[in-house]
Amino acid sequence: MIRRSSFFWPSDSLREPDERISADEESGRLCVDGNNNVELPSKSVTPPQMDEKNDQTLLFNTQKEYGTSEKHQRQLKTRVMKFAPAASVDSAAPCTRNKKPSCEIPQRKIFPDIPKELNNIQRSESIRFQVVVWYVGAVDVVLKCVPMRFRITIFWHADTNVDSRVDADQSEIWIMQGRQKAYRNEFDRDAGVKETVDVPPISIMNAITYDVDGSPEVTMLRKDTKLMRWSCMYNATLSQENMRVDMFPHDRHDLVIKIGILAHRGPGHRWDRNEWMLNLATNEDSQGSTRIPYGLAVDHVSVPDFLHDKDGLQFEFVPLSFGSGDKCLHVKLTVVRDSGQYDKNIMPTLALLNIVAVSCITRNFASATASTEIMLGIAFVEIGIRLSIDSRLPSVGYQIKMQRTLNQCFWMLCVLVLESNVVFFLVKKRGWEIEETDYVDLLAAIGALSFTVHITWSYYREKDRTTYDRIAAKVM
Repeated sequence: MIRRSSFFWPSDSLREPDERISADEESGRLCVDGNNNVELPSKSVTPPQMDEKNDQTLLFNTQKEYGTSEKHQRQLKTRVMKFAPAASVDSAAPCTRNKKPSCEIPQRKIFPDIPKELNNIQRSESIRFQVVVWYVGAVDVVLKCVPMRFRITIFWHADTNVDSRVDADQSEIWIMQGRQKAYRNEFDRDAGVKETVDVPPISIMNAITYDVDGSPEVTMLRKDTKLMRWSCMYNATLSQENMRVDMFPHDRHDLVIKIGILAHRGPGHRWDRNEWMLNLATNEDSQGSTRIPYGLAVDHVSVPDFLHDKDGLQFEFVPLSFGSGDKCLHVKLTVVRDSGQYDKNIMPTLALLNIVAVSCITRNFASATASTEIMLGIAFVEIGIRLSIDSRLPSVGYQIKMQRTLNQCFWMLCVLVLESNVVFFLVKKRGWEIEETDYVDLLAAIGALSFTVHITWSYYREKDRTTYDRIAAKVM
């Protein structure tokens, strides 16, 4: 309660530098409204001090009582002006016994910093996001999509249409009405209308199809600051426009959830982008519900045929591509393919078959026909492996890494068979000595062996060992 007083000292932080109370230093008396019979304790008059802690407590209690909206500010200003004196100080007039000075009571600026603080609060309003991933289905690298199950939670400080007087211990039930408004289920008889609150309309920008699991939950977490929480579980098929498998089976992908607020973001609208900034949830918002306040992937999440970093959700605000000047939130889950089947079974078998084929051309000329037959047999074995692997490879319109490796192994066998036939022609038709063709065979063997080493080294070199080892270590 603000009481009217005949006189009070302004604090140093609130008083103007040139505001002083006139006093007769020689007589040691204070002049107030011409009455100079007030005794001064000493020659120097020191007003009582109001420490910063009391000012902040007073400010907080006032905000709590009157709220932070513009309507509440006007109510506070009206009430303050009702009780505040309207006079000002004339510090230049001396105070003497012969002449009555015009010492007037100064108008104290009660809570002068409240409008400034309230403006700061309004300018710092934000919509804060939390995303928790619960399930990731099989990644379709051909159609560039992935099914996911995730929960989106947003936090913001709301302005309701009714100045709610609900007790702090009383529970509130809020129900969604459409996509952009919620109302409290209990009727406020004093106000005569239902208490409603505007809800930011969330958009999943890369969703192909989605459905809502249950109904959205709306809760007021704190009555004093009107901190609201909106939460909803989604089952969605998300488009991944930048997904490519050039490096299969060592491909790496960022599974992205694109979240934004597209409606009413223009200047002067309800969710003006200049007043309501997008941000990530804080510990105060999440209240310790998750170890990372703005989101994570739960421990039981697994991606078929891929490994992922369970703590690897990345959050980034990216400008919208259609040039509205606004941003959207990209939530990324980095995954790498589990390539153990190809690294430990397929590739070592291909390298060994190539080495066996190279050893065949080192035989003497009398066995040249048999060597050619062996190399052709190895080539057919690789063709069978190729057909088996092709059935498991992604069917895309460009060449992938595994196909390139299989082609290189098969081409090398074909070159060795061709070299053996050329040597046979030179001996039988051109009269070359067998010792001379041995040098040709030796050079071909060295070249084929070097090429086999190059194929194997290139296959494993292009694997992102840093990301793979880091994620595999956490999964194991």
